[in-house]
Formats: sequence, structure tokens, C-alpha cells
Amino acid sequence: MEKKNTSVLYNGLVWGFIIGFAGVIYNVILYMTDQNLNQTLGYLAILITIVLLVIGIRSFRDTVREGILPFGPAFGFGMVAIVVSSLIGIIYAYILWTVIDPDIIGKMMEMQTEKMLDKGVPEEALDQAMNMTAKFMKPGFMAAMGLVSSVFFGTIISLIVAAIFKREESTEDHVVEEE
Repeated sequence: MEKKNTSVLYNGLVWGFIIGFAGVIYNVILYMTDQNLNQTLGYLAILITIVLLVIGIRSFRDTVREGILPFGPAFGFGMVAIVVSSLIGIIYAYILWTVIDPDIIGKMMEMQTEKMLDKGVPEEALDQAMNMTAKFMKPGFMAAMGLVSSVFFGTIISLIVAAIFKREESTEDHVVEEE
């Protein structure tokens, strides 16, 4: 029988790569179908991440750790997976914004302008808001903020998923009968 690597770090890395590359593939499909600025489909990417994280933690618990996974290692697994997948996603996004389609940031700004116009924002306030927004719509800044927000929300998701899928070792297994 093959001995399984039960390391939280190793398995979290593996699942982080799976989640990260699944996200990149999904985003490439969105880009190729000209749907990459579709906010609803962007939320679906978050759902895909959560589903894959759930599958990863459950698989780690049931197949690698033989059904036992305390909260700490479950949370650690989730965090490693989230950090790795976030890094992969941010690297892809940075390459998209700087190499593949440098005009995409301008398209994002136009979309924001249209949304504000639809809400009836006065022209002066719109100009002021867009000037402020333009200062932050730089690939490096967006990548850094994207990483921070991904890890922040990933921490929350990891806490929830770890709490749901934790399974302590049964105390009945360690009880010694006294005579």
C-alpha cells in the first residue's frame, strides 16, 4: 500500500494549485468570450473557489487523514490553498492587465463611469470620482489590493469550511477499561 503524505502544507499547496489554475482557466474562458467584465460571472468565480476548497478539505480529511482532521490543520490547509490560489490568480490578472490587454483598465473605468451616469451622478462629482479612481487603477496597486482582499476573504471562508469539516479523533478510541 502506498504511504500518503499527510502534510497540511503539501496538500494545501496541491489544492491551491488546483484552485488557482481552475480560476485562471475560468477567467481565460471569460476573457475569450468577452465576458471578463461581467460582474455576475465574476461572482461565479468566487463560488467555484469555495466549492473547490470544500472538495479539497473534505478529500484531505477523508482520503489522506483517514477521516480525522482537527480544526487547526483544516484551517491551515484552507489558508495554504487560498494563499497559493490567490497568488496564481493575481499573477494571471497582472499579466492580463499589463501584457495581454493593457486597455482593460480603461474599459473598467468606462464601465464605472456608465454605472455612475445611470445612477444620475452629477457631471462634476463624476469627474472628481473618476480622477480619484484613476489614481488607484494601476496594475501594481490593483494586484496588491486583490491579493490582500483575496487572502482576507479566503481566511473567512477557510474558517467557516474548517469549522464545518473538522472531525476530531473519537475519545472512545482512547478510553482504557478499568477492572
